[in-house]
Amino acid sequence: MTHSLSANEKLLQVLVHIAASNVPLQAQQLSTEMEMPISSLYRYLALLRDWNLIEENHGHNTYSAGPAALQLQRNFEMNSPLPDGVRPILKRLQQQTGEMSAYMVAVGFNALCVDSIDSPYALRCSYEKGQSQPLIRGASAKVILAYLPLARQLTILEHYDITEQTQIDTWIAELERIKQDGFAISTSEIDAGVSGVSAPVFVGNKVVGAVSVMAPAERINSRKNKIVMSVLQAARALPPQH
Repeated sequence: MTHSLSANEKLLQVLVHIAASNVPLQAQQLSTEMEMPISSLYRYLALLRDWNLIEENHGHNTYSAGPAALQLQRNFEMNSPLPDGVRPILKRLQQQTGEMSAYMVAVGFNALCVDSIDSPYALRCSYEKGQSQPLIRGASAKVILAYLPLARQLTILEHYDITEQTQIDTWIAELERIKQDGFAISTSEIDAGVSGVSAPVFVGNKVVGAVSVMAPAERINSRKNKIVMSVLQAARALPPQH
């Protein structure tokens, strides 16, 4: 079964894909990575460029976020309850567990790190503010994915080429187990040797994010129950409200 995106969703997908990249991207690279015809891609790029949401480096024929992104960032920092409201809860979680804590939200097909508090211990971990990961990798992503509507779950799985019915059935079964547990644990899915413990954050019945603790696998395993309880407690305290 194909779950196609609307034209508006494809436009936003292009914007988010460019924003998630650490380097400027060429049109052909975008076309390949997004499996989008180059002719369609150029239409979306032109529209985003006209609105200054992206800008083109003509010398290198690459695209990156544009000046209008500054307005979005400024508005988010001034008006969203997340930047100020999340940090105290993440700090408390980091102090309770002694490990790195983070808050993630779904953006398109990715899980975006809104904020994180580092562990006092050295930890090679990809969860930094503003970075994103595929919405199928790691405890944070999976615990969000588990509570999304089935139609969106299938669209996300299809985006990552999970299309065989046996694969889909395996994924749906795993997501159901996560819902039954109320939390997710993963190891080495993002960074080798690093485990994550994540719990969903809700507004009403709608999942809006995930709060997580990341640490070397042996430290998670030795204090699993305590860390799970701390993460669940933090998740209940989020999201902050004005």
